[in-house]
Amino acid sequence: MRSRVGRPVSLERLQADFAAALWDADAASSLLPALDPGDVRSAHRLGLYRGNLHGAWNSALANAYPVVRELVGEGFFAALARAYGRAHPSASGDLNEFGMQFSAFVHAYARTQALPYLSDVAALEWRVHRAHYAADAPLLARERMAVISPHDLLVARFGLHPACTWLQSPYPIATIWRAHQSDADVALPLTLDRAECALVVRPQWRAEVVESSTAEIAALAQLRAGGAMDDAIGAAFDADAKFDFARTLVRWLDLSVLTEIR
Repeated sequence: MRSRVGRPVSLERLQADFAAALWDADAASSLLPALDPGDVRSAHRLGLYRGNLHGAWNSALANAYPVVRELVGEGFFAALARAYGRAHPSASGDLNEFGMQFSAFVHAYARTQALPYLSDVAALEWRVHRAHYAADAPLLARERMAVISPHDLLVARFGLHPACTWLQSPYPIATIWRAHQSDADVALPLTLDRAECALVVRPQWRAEVVESSTAEIAALAQLRAGGAMDDAIGAAFDADAKFDFARTLVRWLDLSVLTEIR
């Protein structure tokens, strides 16, 4: 392929210039000579491609991070999406995977340093996003639990639903997330100086966030690692001597956390 002035242009160079022109309008000057010299609309068409790309970045991230978008506003979020897209171009044909590194990006991004909680909110939202697409699993029925003897319960190894995950933060991220839902049952926290543990579950078709505790998370981590229920209870009591196992077990059944005994 040759440029307008007749110099050879490799396909690799042309692709690199095209990608750069999509990310940055100022980089288009390197590409335009290789395009049709008789078509004055080339720069305009590149602008349309660029707008579509930035729009796709913004839409994909807004779908995964609606709370972050509300916290920073539409304009700032759009700029954040453009900066993220340039730093982490999509490596998958599935745009649902595009925001995988967004939390780490927000944590390091210079313009979000005044919002230190934002990266943890983003990390929680990514877990909610992935929980929505997580596989189904056979849940532990209450009738099955009712006939398990105390001894068998302690030695049993339960699976966790694929949508179940958690996050510990020095900020009230579970409350922030819940306060931004359309059916919010909590208000925004009065202070950010409060640590929270967030548990992500999918009891029905919709992923949800509930406030958790270090003891509950310690127990769930044991179960996910393949430990028996007795190991999970021990880990929970190590974290909090007042851990209420009976109430937590009912909570896990209500939230569809446990799958069948492995």
